[in-house]
Amino acid sequence: MKKAIYISLLSFAVTACTSSANHERPSTKYEEKKQSLEEMERESPLKFLKVSGSYHGNLLNQSVIEGEITNKATLVGYKDINVQISFLDKEGALIEKQKHLLDEAVDAKSTSSFKIKTKHVKGAESVSVDVVGAVAEK
Repeated sequence: MKKAIYISLLSFAVTACTSSANHERPSTKYEEKKQSLEEMERESPLKFLKVSGSYHGNLLNQSVIEGEITNKATLVGYKDINVQISFLDKEGALIEKQKHLLDEAVDAKSTSSFKIKTKHVKGAESVSVDVVGAVAEK
């Protein structure tokens, strides 16, 4: 009797070990979620691109904006990134807005540096830089 129980337990253990899910391909639900995430990243680049930077003047009477764009997307890179620079006076009031197209592409989960030189804006004490558009890479 004990021998029959041992044999049945042994056969159950062997069967359980051979049908492990570790050898199967990723499920279709996983692939669908991955595709859904990629579609969301392609359709909403502004949710995944963050910009930071600094502003100073140079000897040629130009405003120089240097910064970094960080791509938080996990699957999609972006190119043709449009940034809007808002020049502010010492009270924080808007003086002027400018848009610039950056040539650099930013891969998924990476950061890219940029430098913009533009004419000096009289009365500007600080700037605000925002990403206002981008194109998903294929």
